[in-house]
Amino acid sequence: MRITQVRRQLLEVLFEAGEPLTLNEIRDRAVAKGTSPDYATVFRMVSLLEQMRVVKKVNLQRACSYFELRDPARHYDHLVCTGCGKVVLLDLPCPVEQYSERLQSTYGFRADGHSLEFFGQCRECVV
Repeated sequence: MRITQVRRQLLEVLFEAGEPLTLNEIRDRAVAKGTSPDYATVFRMVSLLEQMRVVKKVNLQRACSYFELRDPARHYDHLVCTGCGKVVLLDLPCPVEQYSERLQSTYGFRADGHSLEFFGQCRECVV
């Protein structure tokens, strides 16, 4: 893949995000950095990065898709506030990882990955 200035900026946005972003949020943050990619360019770039397994789609049960970088050395689970919409990346060992071997032995299913999102209300919204 050829690295253009726009592609570099889009990758920087994803690296700096720290949270899943929509295509519009990726575009808006790239514009704030000084480039002005159109929506189609962002869509194509994120689709390509998803095919290359650099970016993954995150299920936040919302109308639009969210994306985040995929780090093979790290696992991403999320807390999603149904009140304010805040998404927090969990910094805890994944409770599902231990089941991978059981899935293989019991069902003959080799899991390549999984997604775990907890939906509820954050401290600020519980009040």
